[in-house]
Amino acid sequence: MNAFHAAVRGSAGFLRLLLPLEIRKALVVRIEQLKFRWGADFSLGILADLRRHNPEALHRFLWSNHLAYAATYEVEKRFAASNLNPTRQILFGQIVDYYRRCALNPREQIRSVLEIGCSLGYLLRHLELYTFPDAAPLHGLDIDRHAVQTGMSYLQSVNSKVRLFEADVTRVGNVAGNQLYDLALCCGVLMYVNKETAKATLQKIFAVSRRLVGIICLAHDERRRTILNSEIRKSDGAYLHDMHRMIEEVGGRLISSTFVNAAASGSSPSHVILAEPPALAGRTS
Repeated sequence: MNAFHAAVRGSAGFLRLLLPLEIRKALVVRIEQLKFRWGADFSLGILADLRRHNPEALHRFLWSNHLAYAATYEVEKRFAASNLNPTRQILFGQIVDYYRRCALNPREQIRSVLEIGCSLGYLLRHLELYTFPDAAPLHGLDIDRHAVQTGMSYLQSVNSKVRLFEADVTRVGNVAGNQLYDLALCCGVLMYVNKETAKATLQKIFAVSRRLVGIICLAHDERRRTILNSEIRKSDGAYLHDMHRMIEEVGGRLISSTFVNAAASGSSPSHVILAEPPALAGRTS
């Protein structure tokens, strides 16, 4: 964090001492609506107490109101193959390689996809255009109403098969219904929920997955550092989970895990993970 960002957060901290939480939340919404370039830092500064005491509540507030980091998710910034984060490119390549190692044609085997935390639906659109053009349904869910509505408007304008739903990560089963998806994705989402919510969400994702789950989660800068009982990143209240252990605890099988450092990812250090659902052997592929 440079001096300017730190100064904005520090200045916002004075207001934190004067105003009750609900008024500060309303002020954050108003500041962000005015599109000030320092709005995200102001938001994190004035809500620093919420970040410390209940990070998940802070992230839910920001995402559900399309604030701070959520505000960077706009059509013109996301719907282009050149804008795809390197970790997503790695994940998609590993999904294709997995099917080929199993002597299966991914374009024939992946006929349905679910993305948890889809934002505008740009990853699903990428898969539709470049990787699994025959897949349908392509469903996504996200807590960010603005992103879902904006994304759907764009997707419908280009005759996409992708369909998005406004829903919390804990509502995976409600969106899926009786549908099992050949591929389920959860990229950069579980870092915004605590251990209990992350584990419950992961269990629900596996429950609606027919064959494969792709996960991208936050990692330490030092790839070999062990995460014990989940940790909270001080800079923004994001959660670092022991995703490998969590997958095992809910009965999944880890297929692969690739560490991507911050320089390569262009953002935060990450683990790119493939896993199979618990009941794969008893399901029809």
